[in-house]
Amino acid sequence: MNVAKTLSVRLEFSQSAVPAKHCSPESAPSGSVILLHVRGEMAAQEPSPPSSLEGNKPGFPKNILANNLEEKHMCNSCLKILRRPLQAQCGHRFCSFCFNKIVSSGPHKCSACIKEDLFEDPTSILKEGGAFPDNAARREVEALAAVCPNEGCTWTGNIKEYEVNHEGKCDFMIILCPSCKELMRTNELERHNERECPERTLNCKYCKEPFHFKNIKAHDEICPKYPMICEGCAKKKIPREKYVDHIKFCSKFRAPCRFHVVGCDMSVSGLYFIITICMPPLSLLGEIGVDFLRLPVFVNVLALTLLCMCVCLYATTLPKVEKEKTHDHERACSYEHLNLLLHFIMGIKVSLESLQPQSLELAGHKIHELHQALRELELKLGQLTLGGGAPVQGACAPTLPTLATSFTPLPSAVGAALELQLHSEKTKVAELSRRCQELELKVGTFENIVCVLNREMERSSTTIEAYNRQHRLDQDKVEILNNKVRQLERTVGLRDLSIVEMEGNIREMSAATFDGIFVWKISDFTKKRQDAVAGRAPAMFSPAFFTSKYGYKMCLRIYLNGDGTGRASHLSLFFVVMRGHSDALLKWPFNQKVTLMLLDQNNREHIIDAFRPDISSSSFQRPVSDMNIASGCPLFCPLPKLDTKNSYIRDDTIFIKAIVDLTGL
Repeated sequence: MNVAKTLSVRLEFSQSAVPAKHCSPESAPSGSVILLHVRGEMAAQEPSPPSSLEGNKPGFPKNILANNLEEKHMCNSCLKILRRPLQAQCGHRFCSFCFNKIVSSGPHKCSACIKEDLFEDPTSILKEGGAFPDNAARREVEALAAVCPNEGCTWTGNIKEYEVNHEGKCDFMIILCPSCKELMRTNELERHNERECPERTLNCKYCKEPFHFKNIKAHDEICPKYPMICEGCAKKKIPREKYVDHIKFCSKFRAPCRFHVVGCDMSVSGLYFIITICMPPLSLLGEIGVDFLRLPVFVNVLALTLLCMCVCLYATTLPKVEKEKTHDHERACSYEHLNLLLHFIMGIKVSLESLQPQSLELAGHKIHELHQALRELELKLGQLTLGGGAPVQGACAPTLPTLATSFTPLPSAVGAALELQLHSEKTKVAELSRRCQELELKVGTFENIVCVLNREMERSSTTIEAYNRQHRLDQDKVEILNNKVRQLERTVGLRDLSIVEMEGNIREMSAATFDGIFVWKISDFTKKRQDAVAGRAPAMFSPAFFTSKYGYKMCLRIYLNGDGTGRASHLSLFFVVMRGHSDALLKWPFNQKVTLMLLDQNNREHIIDAFRPDISSSSFQRPVSDMNIASGCPLFCPLPKLDTKNSYIRDDTIFIKAIVDLTGL
């Protein structure tokens, strides 16, 4: 800077800077430091800090990074990428979620300090309120390049965009079907629910009732509206609930003959088989003098059984009688129906006599009565045959052969056999009576046991009911306590936010000055300069300072890699007017002379620049937000001057000094 001249420079900011007006120069006495009057106005605004100091998720997975993960960006608890980073008093960083989880059960020792053998008490003790939001680390993490970890997804961006726009919303994310628990991609879930899920719910197209897809066959078996087909008239689309009513009146439906219980094979053709195939041999035996009723009973039963088996075997291949032909069938086959009834009654009679034997005289008397009844049936059968009834199908038209129906009293041998059978039955009955008595005793014992068990069950039910009532009361108490805990957690969260805000205010007040003179110490200059060059943290704000306790509130803003016209060539330094508590009592616009200095730590040659505010600029009007647009010196100090050996940087630290002229205040 030339010491013999006073310069007036007009600076214009690129990109976010507002055009600056140059102020009138001031003359300076010989030998004094010349003041360069520069006004720069900054319109760029940094992203506001997070509205929430707590996160509800652990760190980001490592596989979303496009580059290698640096250790400083890793949470010391979950070992993932930091999310809403908090910095503990010991200097280690944690995700907000992880830190709150650690301290939720009380103070804990920092595992990272123990691992690195740096444990110091109490600095290394993690406790509630013992960490502050690390916004610088957060901005670094959010600026890291990221890719989607889901296979097939081509999304790229940075971590901030991933969290806001892509995390949990990726179409290629693998999720679980809530119904069938099958894994699939998000973009396949809708099609799966509509077409593939075996647990999906459908509505029956007939009865409109809902059911699961896997039960479709079972539902079709019981659906009252399911369409049925009549086997007789072949009518289609008969609802199942009306099918029974339909077959009652359907003339084409094939139903069994009313005499099927006594042996009718349920078809006209079956009776034709009996008449044409089975009856001639039996008639021939009758003509040659074979009296069937004189044969032993088992012979007649065997013959009748074989006959019925032949009829059933043949009848299984024949259709049933249609309802409209049932009347014709009964008229045409009345003779055969009577024969079947006769043999059926004979079989019942033999069975009853074998089960309940009577005296021989009583048996002979009843057989004689039965013989008379059979004679009457024969006469009726003859009348029906000669009465001009409907002709019998097939061979029923000729004269039908008749069965021999002569009976004689039972021989004495049969009576002896019946007596022996009666004695055997009496023995069996006695044995059964003895067993019944034993069973009655056992039943009584079991009844007593059942009574005892019933009483125990009643007592157990009463006890269980009492336990259930107590359980419901306990659940109500637990719910009340849970509500209180949640309320306390919200209160504690609000208190934590208030404490963090108060701590920030305390730090700000401890660094503040009230005489218009402020010295700003910037340590770790090399690292912060590299962050500015990389674009991770291009600008830094100083703590606030004041012209007096109730005066103007101000701060400084520095760009270590320059801004506007000084980008990548100069160190840029700006002055910012902030909104204070006493602004209503002050004179506006701000019109005090401001001097900015980069201090030579050998106290030889400070870099000095000064300006007087332009009262027409919005930068010096009364603030309506937290701070006005910054104004100052984009060409404050050439960067090559700081890169060479100098006395401005010592121990990787520089000092910036600001002096506000208090004249007129």
